[in-house]
Amino acid sequence: MDHAWRRTATACSVSAALLLAACGGGDDDPAPSPGGGNTLPGLKESVEIIRDKYGVSHIYAKNQEDMFYAQGYNAARDRLWQLDQWRRQGEGRMAEQFGPRFVEADRAARMFLYRGDLEKEYASYHPQSQAIISAFVAGINAYIDQVKADPTRLPLEFRLTGTEPGHWRPETVLVRKYGITRNIGSEVDLARHVAAMGARKVQELSLFEPPIDLQVPAGVDLSQIDASIMNAYNLGHAAARFQPSDFPDSPLGGPARDTLAKALSGPGETPAASSAAEGMARANARRITRYESNNWTISGARTASGKPILSNDPHRALSMPSLRYMVHLNSPGWNVIGAGEPALPGVSIGHNERIAFGLTIFSFGDEEDLYVYETNPANRDEYRYQGKWEKMRLVEETIKVRGQADVKATIKFTRHGPVLHEDAARGKAYAMRAAYLEFPGTAAYLASLRLNQARNWDEFTAGMARHYTPGENMVYADVDGNIGWFGGALAPIRPKAGWSGLLPVPGDGSYEWDGILPGTSLPRVLNPAKGFYATANEYNVPDDYARKDMSAREWSDPNRVQRIGEVLGGARGLTVQDTVKLQYDDLSIPARDLMGLAASLSSPEAEVADALQRLKAWNHRMSADSVAATIYEFWQYVIVAKVSDLYVPAASRATFGDLDKRLVMNKLRAPDAAFGAEPVKGRDTLLLDALKEGLANLKEILGNDPAGWKWGDLFHIKFDHQLAALLPADQRAALATERYPMSGNIETVYLGAYGADFRKIHGASYRQAIDVGNWDNSLAMNVPGQSSDPSSPYYKNLLPLWVKGELFPMAFSRQKVESLKAESVTLQPAR
Repeated sequence: MDHAWRRTATACSVSAALLLAACGGGDDDPAPSPGGGNTLPGLKESVEIIRDKYGVSHIYAKNQEDMFYAQGYNAARDRLWQLDQWRRQGEGRMAEQFGPRFVEADRAARMFLYRGDLEKEYASYHPQSQAIISAFVAGINAYIDQVKADPTRLPLEFRLTGTEPGHWRPETVLVRKYGITRNIGSEVDLARHVAAMGARKVQELSLFEPPIDLQVPAGVDLSQIDASIMNAYNLGHAAARFQPSDFPDSPLGGPARDTLAKALSGPGETPAASSAAEGMARANARRITRYESNNWTISGARTASGKPILSNDPHRALSMPSLRYMVHLNSPGWNVIGAGEPALPGVSIGHNERIAFGLTIFSFGDEEDLYVYETNPANRDEYRYQGKWEKMRLVEETIKVRGQADVKATIKFTRHGPVLHEDAARGKAYAMRAAYLEFPGTAAYLASLRLNQARNWDEFTAGMARHYTPGENMVYADVDGNIGWFGGALAPIRPKAGWSGLLPVPGDGSYEWDGILPGTSLPRVLNPAKGFYATANEYNVPDDYARKDMSAREWSDPNRVQRIGEVLGGARGLTVQDTVKLQYDDLSIPARDLMGLAASLSSPEAEVADALQRLKAWNHRMSADSVAATIYEFWQYVIVAKVSDLYVPAASRATFGDLDKRLVMNKLRAPDAAFGAEPVKGRDTLLLDALKEGLANLKEILGNDPAGWKWGDLFHIKFDHQLAALLPADQRAALATERYPMSGNIETVYLGAYGADFRKIHGASYRQAIDVGNWDNSLAMNVPGQSSDPSSPYYKNLLPLWVKGELFPMAFSRQKVESLKAESVTLQPAR
């Protein structure tokens, strides 16, 4: 490590508080380099970057390469620690910075690197994608070189860990670890359930869309499938968990270093408000998938302007800094604004001069299969394939390790993919076949580059035909008045009869894919007759779609899209503000359905009777000031658990979990003998018992007085910088945000899932509401802010707007950008 850096770090106080106050720096300084001015090697011509007062950078370049160079450079200014962790964890290079504890995690991460034809890989994303990616990476590296030359500019995370960022390669952008794919973990879970309960019982207790006759593949003993098979996969995809020993060069003392390790390991276990709260948080986690989002596109026939409006609020984990990063890119042939991920060039959500686009996950393609092999007793590196022993391919990886010699790590591959687990005692090996490891062009979101330049429906659909991962419901609108939807997917063709992709299969050659479904065969809709198209991750494969049988079977429940349809279905004269209001809609359809069943309930117990009265008078909105919303949330959790107890065998209850809430509601609507000799009476008794238990759980947390039971008193949002824990309690506020009450829950369009302390941890960090008739009338939101630097004015400036249900102007024209200008810098090429 650079000795000058060591001197700088040592000169800073080892007190975390003084480090934060006195070491200064950060990654938001608009002047790129005190020594070199604004001169950057690698630029061809000057580039202007205007930062508006909301923190969005508008990049004006004279050529494509300089524009993407500046995008990479600018992202690094705002998110350098986030970028470095993305790179190291994605490529399997943590050990070279943090030591030998990460060797196995690095080996696991490298199982999931793309090892195919790079020429075809680059060509798939965009005709100039190799030049685009190379320029973007060069920009990141240019900023890294500047902070290495002037270590006082290093973000605090590097200074406190005693580490420094590493350089990127073009291949870095192609990592597969961060793609939202499915469903190998579900295969293992389902196999264990079938082994315990049988296929028929599991099918009865599960919800598959479209319906399917669950069949166990011949030749697989599901009783041998256990959770350990997923250990390497999970290790390769997990976030880093640090220990104090990982930071030997940190200027912090022992106790502070321990705090630092915990803080940088990401969200840990939050203190549970009660055992019931812990259970409710687990139920939230089970019900919230990795792909919860909303989008819709509205025809001009339904809008006040006569032009389309397109809205999108993708949901992911809420974090500081935000997962997403906004940017406006302008150069000859490019003029696009929106959000992507800071590690990727271009934007994945937004608009250009002619079209707007927004995504939610489309769960059509099942990209992963688990293969089970018989291995050769004489040589466990051989597996039976088509009646013969076939050798595994052994790839030796060199893993650099801080403070010691390189480690050689072997990764085994069958013809189908990386070997995740070996069971020598049983003579079995387990490998994953993943379409995104086999086929080029399958790194997440990179194919959005084609959409960034698309100018009409034909160019958009041509781009979406190559947009493999993640599978996306991409809604569309254009300046000519067209709206549409395209279901993008990476869908392997499984030709064998009865092969659903839901369970592990033998690797003996009897279960082979027949390529992938061509993008030109994927579903799409142009100008729907109803005048709008909305998606919310629900099962939405069109009824007349020819390849419906290929669909994966795991989708989100339809509550949100039903609510969106209710609002849009009868509406005319809609404005951008109307669509923002819908993004914050907090009406729960399941609550409304449940109260329809409970309308006749009564109780002689005063407390229960009072709760019923509040619920019956309720408008079914999960609003922050509602007492009935809190009662409902606690009640429905107990109802789901009690009904699940009636149907799931006791021996399997812990591993199977709860029934899908839609199945629970079906059981309540048509109660059977499981509820007792008088099913309707038994159902009503269960509902009343559940309400009484829910109230007891609620009182344990909020006390006995219903006046203190407002939903927002419990459900809240608060962001804390990772390093806040290092500061004394009275100084932490500088790095944290205020605590705000929240509306909504997991069932509402304004979606939110919570942890055991009822802090909102999952929801829409990014929002857009795009007016195709007037781009400058469009609105956006990226919470809590664009920068990860606590000293930046763009660190948490957007949170107050987000909480109030407001978005900020998505400035597009140069005139609008200038009117919102906060600062600017001109980057100059080195001569």
